[in-house]
Amino acid sequence: MRNIAFIGSDAIGEKTLAWLAERDGELFRLVGAVCGHDGRGGRGMKLQANPIGELAGRLGLELLRTDRPNGELLPWLREREVDLAIVFAYGHILSQSLLDGPPLGFLNLHASLLPELRGPSPIEGAILQRKEKTGISLMKLVRRMDAGPVYGTVDLSIERGETAPALRKKLGELAPALLDAYLAGILAGSLQPEAQDESRATYTAMIRKEDGLLDFHLPPDRLEAQVRAYQNWPGSFFPLRDVTVRVGRAEVGPELADGAAGTVLGLRGDALEIAAAGGVLRCIELQLPTRKMQPARVVWDRLVAEGKV
Repeated sequence: MRNIAFIGSDAIGEKTLAWLAERDGELFRLVGAVCGHDGRGGRGMKLQANPIGELAGRLGLELLRTDRPNGELLPWLREREVDLAIVFAYGHILSQSLLDGPPLGFLNLHASLLPELRGPSPIEGAILQRKEKTGISLMKLVRRMDAGPVYGTVDLSIERGETAPALRKKLGELAPALLDAYLAGILAGSLQPEAQDESRATYTAMIRKEDGLLDFHLPPDRLEAQVRAYQNWPGSFFPLRDVTVRVGRAEVGPELADGAAGTVLGLRGDALEIAAAGGVLRCIELQLPTRKMQPARVVWDRLVAEGKV
């Protein structure tokens, strides 16, 4: 019976770790989990527990916390005689010497249909590109980012108006199906992965805080997709005089804009309308600094009352 370790730091991997713990003792032994340290984030930069670390504790698993895997992980794997490591959203690049450590290497679960949307932000990228479907790929981890041969994929339709947090949750729930379908064959050595078609490869980039700034020189459908993709972080926002306004929900207006890109056209119905390239972005939910997300009319009335518009 082979020894397996799970490596991840994002909540998207919780269902996968739980599945491995449930199947422990059937085809493999789950010897432990690896995650990063707790970090600060959100409003007020409060200390947030690593979700994989929390789950490993509840499951009674041995846990290694490290953000320096290339120095600390290989000895840990060797001491536990790990044959195969399964990675899902760990957030660190692993060295070749580390990848060569376990006899069966490393598997990686990636939240796209490879070779499309390689890189660190495939979920946000799928929404930004207004794709109709995405999925999870199970691949052999190699040194090049997300370029390893693929054992299998599972598809998921992207619903109209889907946000990145909602899509991330669905993909996390879908991932164990890939292990259920392919892990036995991988452990037995009877299943070989297929090389990716490099001519079809596309890439995503690390998301920065400044990427959340809404550029109204872009078409409104692109801006609406950005609001959905960046809902959690970094958010989508625009300056209004001396105030930064965050947009929580938006839609594409049915009419052409009567004004230059970025012109605030005022309230219409339940939305604040802003001119964009070739159309209008209707902002339905807005947030002012230090306040909660509210309906656009409530926020607009406050700005008017305070003389800021």
